[in-house]
This record gives sequence, structure tokens and C-alpha cells, in this order.
Amino acid sequence: MNKRTERMNSAIGAYFAACDATRERRELKNGGIEERQIPYTLFGLARAVRLTPEEVLAAFHTGRCSKEEALLRDAVLKIAAYTLERALLGELNYQSALEALKGMGLSGTADRGDGQIEIVLDDAAGRFSK
Repeated sequence: MNKRTERMNSAIGAYFAACDATRERRELKNGGIEERQIPYTLFGLARAVRLTPEEVLAAFHTGRCSKEEALLRDAVLKIAAYTLERALLGELNYQSALEALKGMGLSGTADRGDGQIEIVLDDAAGRFSK
């Protein structure tokens, strides 16, 4: 690994470690305190590696595979996985998660755009649904 790649690898690791170690405290209406991890974000990652979010995404979506692009690709995928996990756990609503993924160009075909969900049953399940 050259020095630039080592610095980027260190910056990415430090960014995720700082998010994991930092807790955001919020006072609840009932007087209790809630602590939440600082979320992983594209903008936070970009700031850590001293690139713009657009440059990070360009490296993510490129067909080339330099060491730096591979590091950024892994980091963006980690942010996407984190976002989906938070939505599945109910800590982030689906619409917010989808918008965040769309902003990273990662929504794929998950959003049909017509507000409908299509469920396809195999033959055995189809018999039970009647």
C-alpha cells in the first residue's frame, strides 16, 4: 500500500471508529435519557477522507478498481448496510432510508415508483392463499 492509500485506509477506519465510540445523548419527554450512536453518513465519510461526497460516489460507481476506490467502495457499502439495518430495526423510517440510498445511487429496483408492492407466491403457497 502506498502512503496515500494507507492514509485513506486510516481515515476511513478512524471515521467508523469515532462513530461507533460516540454516543449522542437526548433527553426524553419522560425525563429519561436516550443514547444513540452517531450514524454513518456519506458526508461524514467524505469529510474524513477529504473528498467531496460526489468524489466518493464517483469512486464507488467507477468500473476501475484502484486500492483507494476499493476502500471507498467498501466504506460506502458499509454506510448502505448500516442505513438498511437501522430501517429494519425501526430506528429509521423506510422513506428516509430509501432517500439516503437513492442519494448514493444504491436504490436499484427496490422502489418501483408507483407505490405498489408485488408479492409472487410459488404454487404451494398460492394454494394456501385461496
